Amino acid sequence: MRRCSVSIELFTVYLSAVIGGLALTTPISLAWAHGTASLEMELLVYSLPRATAVGGVAAVITAVFATTTSSAMVAWASAVGGCFVLLANHVLGQYFSGFAPLTTLNYIDCLAGGVLLGGLAAAVQFRRLPTLMAALGAMTSIMLSDLSVSDAEFTGTAGNSPLAWFVVDSPPQWLLWPATALIAVCAYTHRGRVEEQAISVELPLRPIVAVLLMTMSTVAGSAWLVRDESTIADALPVALVTVVTAMLTALLLPGRDGELILCAVAVAAAGGATVVLPLTGWMVPLLIAAGVGGMVLGRYRPMPLVGVAGTAGLSLFAVLTARPEGPVPAASVAGCLLLTLVTGYCLAATMPRSGAPTLLLGLIVLFLPGVVVAVRARIFGVGFALPRQWEVPRAYGRSDLLLYALPGAVAALVTVGCALGILLLWRWRKPAAERAEEGATGVDVGRAD
Repeated sequence: MRRCSVSIELFTVYLSAVIGGLALTTPISLAWAHGTASLEMELLVYSLPRATAVGGVAAVITAVFATTTSSAMVAWASAVGGCFVLLANHVLGQYFSGFAPLTTLNYIDCLAGGVLLGGLAAAVQFRRLPTLMAALGAMTSIMLSDLSVSDAEFTGTAGNSPLAWFVVDSPPQWLLWPATALIAVCAYTHRGRVEEQAISVELPLRPIVAVLLMTMSTVAGSAWLVRDESTIADALPVALVTVVTAMLTALLLPGRDGELILCAVAVAAAGGATVVLPLTGWMVPLLIAAGVGGMVLGRYRPMPLVGVAGTAGLSLFAVLTARPEGPVPAASVAGCLLLTLVTGYCLAATMPRSGAPTLLLGLIVLFLPGVVVAVRARIFGVGFALPRQWEVPRAYGRSDLLLYALPGAVAALVTVGCALGILLLWRWRKPAAERAEEGATGVDVGRAD
């Protein structure tokens, strides 16, 4: 019976993380957009990064509140509330979409998804396996959000496939109903359970300040690059600001937990340069397997610098495989698999000791479109609300090749900066074991690194 309840909890954590991640990374159901004006669709796409940032802030605040109560019941109840609001929004939204702006419905979706993720992460914090399942679920939601919509746009069997449902109605109701019931069961199971307080009373505000700093800078940097007046030269200062902000955010977190943020920023940059084509359905199981493999490696051989080195290698791979015609399909598939492997490794190798808020901050960095995504969008001219494409002056030889290699070059710059940030963090912050020894003995034993 005990093993059965643990299995149910792990499945619930994974499923809920997938749903929460989809709520933050995808627009509201495309089925509601039938007959919607093109201007409203443009506003929806334009506001999506801001809605994702708002949902991320809600996730961290929920996790901080649930953590300070030291009650698993409060954490699970928060997750139930978030999932219930998501379900209500998707059940009733199709009737309200005629007079309620799609942007408003999308903000509700992101806020509810953030509350769901925050309560879920707080409920399983300090337990390694459920926390890894939550991280894997968040990774899966990113994979599903990158699925191609081409097959889902046609009627017939393609539109009725389960993967097409993730595109047309995300997160789908057939996942929301059982997830709400399962989370409610977990909340009832953990009623009266009190967790041991693991953080000091002055700590909870730090993750909130950190998530505000990270999300505001990321969204502002991306918005600056997609302006019509922006040029290729603007990519360099925005990339530098991204690295500096990541380092400041890492310093706001206790101990060396900031490693997760620096690794997440590096992964997000490499991912923006590597995943340049929509994913197909058959790749999702392979990507999940690669993510699990990376987590296993990161669990038993945690070396954050190795993970960042992997992101730097992927950035260089993106530079070398850049072509005006687009990447070779084999190179794109290999890049996606390697990226997922590195992402799983980085998440497992840098699991924070301070609990759910720091983990959520790292996941939100992966959800938000960063500097490399904005650069790639300006080059390829992707999106409803984007202005004209960038161009390289013809005075430079092979200008098209230089232009299409720019996302990989910017990603390489960000990953190198994150590697230097980790080295500085190691120099300024002592390992957790050394800090614990000093706290027990009251003697400064010096740095081990």
